Amino acid sequence: MNCSRNQVGCAGCSHGLSRRHFLKGLTAMAVTAGVCKGIGAAAPAGSSRRVRVALVFLGDGKERESWPYPGFDTATREREIMALLKEKCHGVEFIPVTVAAPGDASKALQLKEQVDGCLVYAMTLKWNLGGALAEIGKLGKPLLLADEFLGGCGLFLCSGAALHRAGVAAARVSSTRASDLAVVARRFADLRKPGLSPAAFAQRCEETYRRTFAAQGKSKCLADKVPLTDTSECIKRLKASRFLIVGAGNEGREADFLGIKGIYVGFDEFQAAYDKADKDEAAEWGRKWSGLAEKVVEPTPEWIAKAGAMYLAMLQVMKQHGTDSITMNCLGGFNAGKITAYPCLGFRQILDDGGQGVCEAMPDDSVSSLMARALTGRPGYVSDPTLDTSRNWIVYAHCMATTKVFGPQGAACRFRIRTLHNRDPRGTCAQSFLPKGYMTTSFRTNVARKKMVIHRAKAVGNLDRDRGCRTQLVGEVQGDIAKLFDQWDQFGWHRVTVYGDLLEPLTELGKALGLEVIKET
Repeated sequence: MNCSRNQVGCAGCSHGLSRRHFLKGLTAMAVTAGVCKGIGAAAPAGSSRRVRVALVFLGDGKERESWPYPGFDTATREREIMALLKEKCHGVEFIPVTVAAPGDASKALQLKEQVDGCLVYAMTLKWNLGGALAEIGKLGKPLLLADEFLGGCGLFLCSGAALHRAGVAAARVSSTRASDLAVVARRFADLRKPGLSPAAFAQRCEETYRRTFAAQGKSKCLADKVPLTDTSECIKRLKASRFLIVGAGNEGREADFLGIKGIYVGFDEFQAAYDKADKDEAAEWGRKWSGLAEKVVEPTPEWIAKAGAMYLAMLQVMKQHGTDSITMNCLGGFNAGKITAYPCLGFRQILDDGGQGVCEAMPDDSVSSLMARALTGRPGYVSDPTLDTSRNWIVYAHCMATTKVFGPQGAACRFRIRTLHNRDPRGTCAQSFLPKGYMTTSFRTNVARKKMVIHRAKAVGNLDRDRGCRTQLVGEVQGDIAKLFDQWDQFGWHRVTVYGDLLEPLTELGKALGLEVIKET
């Protein structure tokens, strides 16, 4: 099914999602369109003043590491959003402003005296625009935030949560259904009458927005008896664990993470292991992975073989340091020429074999994944989530995933070999189509703050959208999806997903480690 060009975002095709669910979604769109038509259609009695709203687009499609993908046509997308709002939000004049770099924020701020409110649309993943959003929040205007699906969601979630924690009243919309943004944006028409505070405006927006939410799922999950390890034994295993952090921090330093040892390894040490790797063996691993994959889409045999050499180098360095767990500053290292290829395919193999490979030199993700392994023997899937309230979905997207979610002895799911989110032809990663029908538990530690956040979602399928990261597991949120907007500033964008209904045992383990556990739904 092709995306409608006037949508805020489209969830695209989803493996395992039925025609009945699709038709149900169309019915919901029709109902919401009716609600949209009824809200703010007429000006409040005694007022015909036209409301002016700054429509601030955050993003730059030229950024290489950006979502939805490098070269995303932001100008066309801006015109589509403008046309949607102009059609649906009568009595409201939107003044478009593009903020593609931090210095552009002044273009939005100088409209303070000319507008009644602000709608900020996070279009692409450009982290250094979080400051611009914070400055807009300080204007004290009625404020509505929205995001492009698998586009600006990281900026939207993390910076939006930071505004919320700072006490800035801001309504938030994250939906793939165009009418959801329009129906909430029509609340700006309420500003025709003077005296409506930003907090009261945000409350009205949330009340309106909640009426567009999909119903919480009540379907049963497939049986999954998780083999759990006693908490005391988990603690013992964790205290004996160590993991490598490659390309971040001071080389040779050791650090304590809740009693787990993290060892910092420099790029020079790792690259030396890469240079010594047997290139014939590396090519053989490349051929093996290509044979196991459902399809090799973009990458060439040359770069898949180099990924094989990265895998052999990781095995060697882990052996030298007496561990089976590693995390690496992969994007930074490759872009700086410090490593020769990407480690993603090697991470998949390590995970499938019962070890641990984690992207982006992330100790908090590594500690979380070690907790999951100690408790269940299953791997963690580290991802960048995005929300879709129109379907009660959270989509866990990343360019590296296991294919054996039930542990090394479990069945493998199908996967393809793809380039990364940055579409670099030298990149290679696994696009995994993870099992559906099972309950999953997603969490993350913040070791420095001694906190842990946790929620559950039923795996209902996988997207295959050509935007964002390659693996796109879809979860049906268990609980109140609106609460999922609030914790991203404390814990960062990542979550670690483990198959199994693990809310209670992971909570118990977190508390035993001295963590404050926050349930985010």
